[in-house]
Amino acid sequence: MSIMNFFLFFEKFLDAQNFIFSGSIEIKIADSKIEISRDRIIVDIRAPHKLKKMLVGSMGSLRDGLKMLDEAGKMLKAKKKTLILKYDGEDVAVMGYDAAPGIFGKVEIKSKISLMKLLAAFMQGQE
Repeated sequence: MSIMNFFLFFEKFLDAQNFIFSGSIEIKIADSKIEISRDRIIVDIRAPHKLKKMLVGSMGSLRDGLKMLDEAGKMLKAKKKTLILKYDGEDVAVMGYDAAPGIFGKVEIKSKISLMKLLAAFMQGQE
């Protein structure tokens, strides 16, 4: 999926999120969980190696990935939405509306250690 296609999809997804009036939707993918409520998305990654297999070829370079994070954070903030990234139940990063400003604009790193563990797991292809 190209970066432009990703952002078109992501923007439509955020707009569709407004149809949730109360409660949340939980999706389980590759041992990971995505919980979606009206203004918040929580992604809890439990098996990065399984997600990596699903995402092969779609992320591009590290530079593309960082650009995607920055743009996604800006889009989330503009739509007053927040995305919380977790690894094995521990907060790693907050993006969008509720994020404190950080290096990547509207992406706040909550746990550098958990972020490094997650990146290492993605890079090695194992938990």
